[in-house]
Amino acid sequence: MPAPRRPVAYIRVSTEDRDQFSSLERQKAAALRCGVAEADLLVEQESGRNAERPQWLFLQDRIRAGEVETVWADRNDRLARDLVEARLFFALCTRHGTAWRFWSEPWLDSDAAGAEEIRDRAAYDAEAESRRISSRVRRSYAHRAANGIPRSARPPFGLRLEGRGDQRRYVLDDRPLAGDLTVAEAARLLVDLYLQAGTIWTAIKVWRERLNALEPVHEADVLERCRRFTLEHNRSWLELCAAELAGHTTKCRSRRIEPEDGRGKASYRRLHPSEWDLTRDTHPALIEPGKARRVLMQLEENRNRGRATARGKERRASIHHLPSFTSISYCSACGCRLVLDTVRQRKTPGLPPYRHLRCKDNSAIRRLCDQPGINERNLVYGLMPHLVLEAERVSNLMLPGHEGKGIADQDGDTALQEQLERTRALARETGLPEMRQAVIRLESQLAVAQAARDDESRAQEGRHQVAQQLARLLPSIGPDLYTSAAVRRQVMAAIERIEVRGGQIVNVTLAGG
Repeated sequence: MPAPRRPVAYIRVSTEDRDQFSSLERQKAAALRCGVAEADLLVEQESGRNAERPQWLFLQDRIRAGEVETVWADRNDRLARDLVEARLFFALCTRHGTAWRFWSEPWLDSDAAGAEEIRDRAAYDAEAESRRISSRVRRSYAHRAANGIPRSARPPFGLRLEGRGDQRRYVLDDRPLAGDLTVAEAARLLVDLYLQAGTIWTAIKVWRERLNALEPVHEADVLERCRRFTLEHNRSWLELCAAELAGHTTKCRSRRIEPEDGRGKASYRRLHPSEWDLTRDTHPALIEPGKARRVLMQLEENRNRGRATARGKERRASIHHLPSFTSISYCSACGCRLVLDTVRQRKTPGLPPYRHLRCKDNSAIRRLCDQPGINERNLVYGLMPHLVLEAERVSNLMLPGHEGKGIADQDGDTALQEQLERTRALARETGLPEMRQAVIRLESQLAVAQAARDDESRAQEGRHQVAQQLARLLPSIGPDLYTSAAVRRQVMAAIERIEVRGGQIVNVTLAGG
């Protein structure tokens, strides 16, 4: 039985500003009065010009699934500020038998007489108003940049906004944060720790520990924001400390890049702090100019977000992104490749993930092979003795006096060469076509044998080089083969095939170069 169709309310505000909070609450209250359940309130904080709004797309999916009886909204422009987008939405509702109603504009409802033309006009007005708003915002930003007025709604950490309109300014945040420390002093402390530690990661770690040790806490929400400081957020803030927060306001931090074909939206490229367009001093400096220059120099020298971060990335990559042995592991019984059967992350930090390998033909559906699987840890530690023996064997084959199979091959080639000479003599004496064909066959056999001997020689030479590399590598890798991605790739590059039978490694073949 299909689920009953229910009324849904789409509630949208364009930003997350506090000024929009009253509008959001008013729309929610109106939707509840219209009989919409609280679970069916779709709240969006996106611009109406954006067609990829998450809740907007979710609403359309529910309409296509036949779950929506009526779509409620405050006004026509809450749905979309684009004429084409609004028309497509109304057509979608009509196809699926979904009505739409507006509690502030009932003359645009789906059952209103002659409302189609009015709806188009209202959607056009909504789009035009959106464009006018964008133009006013751009003019406001240009005015603020020209007069050194901060345009940010949320001030950077360490400062607060004071005044309204043209009198809006940054001032130092002297609110007590925790203990005897104010917010501005906490910001200066983070800058000092970064200059001492040399890495953002270490500076944040020490800074959090110091803040957590302070009591009592006066600004709990600001302290919680400090605990959530991320590396990228902190780097951007340090750049601001060295430029904007040193007593300046930026006119421009990014450069507008127009599309090459003249169509589509323009993109923006963030400029380096040295290229920022700064205005006159507008607020007290958070840090001194000399310290600001040192911060910029250290950020430029440490572009990888800090040595500690680089080590952390390498450690995470070596643990969570270890290459699997499935590409070179095979079942010795049936010849199929081994595949990953189970992958589970360890609860203990620092340990590689648990992996279990099984034969491709030994699955819940294809019971064509009865060989048990093997744990990757057992495979790694069982691989070491085989690598040592294989390296020694290949090295011994290249020593003088170990001709073996090569001597037998040379004796066979000598006999084949003698037979070819006799056949050529008979072909010259008799001139028979059959003898000429026999000469061609013998020459082909001799050429194939020579090519096979050359290939085997090159393969043996390649294995010998790989064995020498393994002989130098094996004494130093130890447990790194299990935990280090770099070591594992080196060893895997030297192996051509690993054969597993009965949950144990039975043979290892080195790559031939």
